[in-house]
Amino acid sequence: MLVGPLPTPGIAFITTSMRANAGVVISASHNPYYDNGIKIFSRDGFKLPDEMEHKIEEMIFSDDLHSLRPTASQVGKAHRIDDAIGRYVVYLKNTFPNDLTLDGLRIVVDCANGAAYRVAPTVLEELGAEVVPIGVEPNGENINDGCGSLYPEVVGRTVREKALTSDGPGRDGDRIVFVDRHGNEVDGDFILAICGLQMLRRAG
Repeated sequence: MLVGPLPTPGIAFITTSMRANAGVVISASHNPYYDNGIKIFSRDGFKLPDEMEHKIEEMIFSDDLHSLRPTASQVGKAHRIDDAIGRYVVYLKNTFPNDLTLDGLRIVVDCANGAAYRVAPTVLEELGAEVVPIGVEPNGENINDGCGSLYPEVVGRTVREKALTSDGPGRDGDRIVFVDRHGNEVDGDFILAICGLQMLRRAG
């Protein structure tokens, strides 16, 4: 099953929701496009254990896979899941508290010309924010090219010009850097503290 460009966590979600045996992502993470790698998820949506990844690498480099590769009529067919992005957007919105919205916020979101270029702006807009998207014109070679989580000054400059707050997800959509309304990068320790306090409140 093919889903097209989708953030790495989205592949984990689709793998479990479609009851697939595994999920595979071609990803450069926050690196240049020519450093693409492969991430494999098990049927439970978690990355494979290191020992299993090493075994797969050994099989690839030793050509042991040739004997396992199907041929002719045994080769399967690929089917595209046309609504994969929509499914993931709905899932993400359902993780947001029902009593809250993003109404009244202008948010700059830098998608690094990566897999989150459609999902991130859509989710924020449907939650009520006015979104200023940048890094949403991927061409296969401009991923993380002067944008994304390694270049918070880009989104910071845009914030000072156009908005009040921002976030900059990495190419995979599985990391984030926040910039405040003044265009200054927010220390990641502050974000962890906020999340930790929220978890404690939920735990009672």
